[in-house]
Amino acid sequence: MRFLGLCLLLLTPMVAAAGIGVFTDVQGDTHIQRGEAYLAAAPGVDVEEDDIIETGNNAGAQLEMNDGSLLRLGAASRLLLADYKFDNGGNVVSAGLEVLSGWLRFAVTKLRSNENRYAISTPTMTIGIRGTEGVIEAGNARGGLLLEEGEVTVRAAEAGSIPVRAGEYIERAPGQPFVRPGAAPSAFRARLPATLQPRMARRAHLLRQRGVPPQQIRHILREDRERYLRQHPHLRQKFEQRFRERTGNNPAFREKQKERRQQPIQQQRDQPVRRPRPDGAARERR
Repeated sequence: MRFLGLCLLLLTPMVAAAGIGVFTDVQGDTHIQRGEAYLAAAPGVDVEEDDIIETGNNAGAQLEMNDGSLLRLGAASRLLLADYKFDNGGNVVSAGLEVLSGWLRFAVTKLRSNENRYAISTPTMTIGIRGTEGVIEAGNARGGLLLEEGEVTVRAAEAGSIPVRAGEYIERAPGQPFVRPGAAPSAFRARLPATLQPRMARRAHLLRQRGVPPQQIRHILREDRERYLRQHPHLRQKFEQRFRERTGNNPAFREKQKERRQQPIQQQRDQPVRRPRPDGAARERR
């Protein structure tokens, strides 16, 4: 049966196109690193696979993904949308997010199949999600997860894997085992940004427009590459490749960017989007 399920998954059409989600709320300086440029985030601007979302000090942003999942970044945070693929019904087939630094509140919709995958990684742990809600703090020295709903499996190469249930908190430092104090320590709750304490509500249906063209702020500089390599050593190889490919001297990348600009705008807006329930609540989560 497992083999049959895997075969069906491989035969399922996947969509990894522009418009995997949309900004529904933006506060302060929030930018998108895409291609060769930094773009300004704003309500109605779509996010794409491989985007990096950066929030400045005293800033924050909320995303509503096409599968109905909600993501909210705190101040001084970075989130890489490394992988986000849907089937033709708009359900997640595979998703991989990297919380590079800072804070993220997530409310992930229930996956339709046990073969589907949704993982959120930080410098110190990877969280396997089936449909749940919680808050993540990510840092190079230590990171933690407060799970508010559902159940997840948390793993790390040097520490194995461990289940975490609703109401539990877990944290880890590099090279160390997981620490499970039970309830979230008072120090964690004191650091938790006020904007990430309440549960999230759907906002996409309140947008005046989706597919708003983002304003370009500037091109990516060599200083950006050096900053990422210095601040995120656990993904050094990935970022070396990312910034090497995203230079104006790379013919393949320039051709890819040209094709993206030539995509009809309507094609970007035709991606499946979950309609909100009348009460504005999130979809079913385990």
